[in-house]
Amino acid sequence: MLGETELSTATRAIVLVLAGASMAFAAGALIAPFTFRTPRFVTALGAQAQPVAVPEVVGMSRQDAQRAIEAAGLVAAGQWSEYGPLETMGLVIRQDPAPGTQVPRGSPMNFFWNVGPLFRTYHPEQLVGLPASEAEEKIAEWQLYTSGRSRMPHPLVPEGHVIAVCPVQSDSLPVSTTVRLLVSTGWEGVPVFTGMREEHAESIAVEHRLVLLVTDVPASSPEKDGTVVSQEPPPGVPYLSGDSVRVTVARSGPPLVQGEPPDGVPGGQPDGEWGRW
Repeated sequence: MLGETELSTATRAIVLVLAGASMAFAAGALIAPFTFRTPRFVTALGAQAQPVAVPEVVGMSRQDAQRAIEAAGLVAAGQWSEYGPLETMGLVIRQDPAPGTQVPRGSPMNFFWNVGPLFRTYHPEQLVGLPASEAEEKIAEWQLYTSGRSRMPHPLVPEGHVIAVCPVQSDSLPVSTTVRLLVSTGWEGVPVFTGMREEHAESIAVEHRLVLLVTDVPASSPEKDGTVVSQEPPPGVPYLSGDSVRVTVARSGPPLVQGEPPDGVPGGQPDGEWGRW
């Protein structure tokens, strides 16, 4: 009987302790929020979920637009190029989302910057005859690109100057089309005299230390008067300083006999071999 009494007393004590602890925990849970200032924590997901207004970046440069987007707590996800007016070239012309739109912080934002008009000013005739470096600078001024140089000898165009360009369209050219230059490497041998005015041919002959032997023929039209219509030897033939080149010049009047002295000059002998001096 004594053992049962002690066991019953111990059991009641344990029950009372557990009941007291439960009541104390419940009381603390109810009273603590009113007694202590509980800190509030915001998760990363919660911070990103806070809405922000999309800034307006139209009219800005690409660098300024990216800084404005990042300052607003957004991410510059895409920077796309688009053809547009020359006046706003290099600036942002469109954005997505639109300015003022409320989006979660950290949301992506895209903008489109103007690379200029699709067709650019192009005048190939202004390039012919220029030094190649100057021609390339002019092409760059037109906001176009070159695809390099091809080279060939040319009897009239000085070395390093542009003979021709490709393509040959005028006025405008798509920005995606590149321009290639044909550049002269100079000329060795007898120059091209055919097609020149006689005065020009004579100056070229002096420059190359050649002697022109001129023969006159009737001109087929007034426009041909004074123009070299043929030459011998042909262009490109090697020569030595002082060599002769026979050229035929068209004349509107009656042909002159080479070597024939003027009227009234005695002792003159025809000598077409040496031309006119």
